[in-house]
Amino acid sequence: MSLRNFAVDMDDPIYQAALQRAQGEGKPLEQILANLIALYARSGTAGGFLTYTVQRGDTLARIARQFYNNPHKYPLIQQVNRLADPSQIWVGQTLLIPAIVGVTPTPPAPAPTPTPPSPAPTLPTTPAPTPAPPQPAPAVDPCAPIPSQSYGTLPIVGSPTDRPAAQHGDINLALRGYSPANARLSLIDMAGPTDQRAPQLAGLFADKRTPALSGVYRVNNWDWGRNARGSVITDFEVTLAGFQVKAGETIHMPSAGYSIGQGYAGLVLYADLNRITLKYTGEDNVIYGYTIHVEEVCPDPNLLAIYEQMNAAGRRQLPALRAGQAFGRARSNEIRVAIRDAGRFMDPRVRKDWWRGR
Repeated sequence: MSLRNFAVDMDDPIYQAALQRAQGEGKPLEQILANLIALYARSGTAGGFLTYTVQRGDTLARIARQFYNNPHKYPLIQQVNRLADPSQIWVGQTLLIPAIVGVTPTPPAPAPTPTPPSPAPTLPTTPAPTPAPPQPAPAVDPCAPIPSQSYGTLPIVGSPTDRPAAQHGDINLALRGYSPANARLSLIDMAGPTDQRAPQLAGLFADKRTPALSGVYRVNNWDWGRNARGSVITDFEVTLAGFQVKAGETIHMPSAGYSIGQGYAGLVLYADLNRITLKYTGEDNVIYGYTIHVEEVCPDPNLLAIYEQMNAAGRRQLPALRAGQAFGRARSNEIRVAIRDAGRFMDPRVRKDWWRGR
């Protein structure tokens, strides 16, 4: 059996990443280093590891594409960093990027150094414009726990979703994405039948107000063959609406005329630090009943922890919410809301469906 010698530099990024993981997992540093050395020895390469600091907007698939030119190799990064949920990474986190047989990770090229601009010609001086006043910080941390809230779980109906929720184009709205629409910033009237038990979106707010619209958007289709974002949805001129809120205000589970048992109105199908997906039936999919996506909201940390625990355990149970229960706080001055009926994205501005009596 051949022996290999390993030297550890305490300032090395790999050592720092191991230390960060040991602290996060509550394990001895020596155990983490031993596991990494064993994994390195099994990898069959001389490349070992690189390190990468997570940037805003990163996902494991995006990082895998950067280093391996293949987004489907993200489980390699997930395994070596012991990530229970591949969607749960944060800005500033240091990840180990392993080398594998036949593939050497290639770090992204650094941004080119900008060429200093030529000196501008001297022009007559004019008074500088008055800078806009800075936006005040939220009075409440948007990710702070909501007092007096506790959250339960319910068993799902049927089988769990057929792929990881964070990579499911029906459950994680961030995958589909959306773009601004050219349409009225107000509620609208539309002819046709209505469901008297449909969710009422005024219930998103503690005071059950009809908020001012601050933006309108169109969500993209999902190409299931390519498992990738598709063209824009054109069934309605608006499929996602932005509503004015105060940063830090609580956002609540809208009431509907349905119950999924034990006094609960719906399940949490997905949650991360910027969004949540709510479902008004007991299935772990959007095929039946109503689904609401809320963007630019930070779920209560206790609710998020329960979701992550249930998700990692196989999603046989999911967090459940009662009508009117606060589930998170607005991150900024706008939350964005999409509503679906049997999977189809609807126009969230329609009075007769989602804003009756408004």
